Amino acid sequence: MKKNFSLTILISILSLVLLTNCGKKEESAPAPEAETKTTEPATTDTAADDNAKGKELFAQCTSCHGDTGAGDGPAGAALKPPPRNFKAPAAEWKNGKTLEGITKTLKEGIPGSSMASYAYLSEEESSALAKYVLELAK
Repeated sequence: MKKNFSLTILISILSLVLLTNCGKKEESAPAPEAETKTTEPATTDTAADDNAKGKELFAQCTSCHGDTGAGDGPAGAALKPPPRNFKAPAAEWKNGKTLEGITKTLKEGIPGSSMASYAYLSEEESSALAKYVLELAK
């Protein structure tokens, strides 16, 4: 009986940690009015900025996915199904192991799993985070 109670407490604490980290929302400035954008090739500075922003955003994901995206974060141990290991073959990724697929997962989450939707992220943030996840997947 004491063992079941201890297990219940442990699972409750892990769930609380997971839900606390998954629900963090950073307030961002409102999106500017529609403006005309020119398409220019990404520069090295832009790629470095995206990588830094993606890494910063990924800090919220490490409790489940781990620091390197191996799905070995401390909260991930109690999750069923377990968090995605970014090194897994593309066929195992729900929406595909592409920039578009990762962005879709961020926007919609994965029903039936603990992968929550991060629809509150701006397009720029989603793109930077998706690019960072894709880098970890290499």
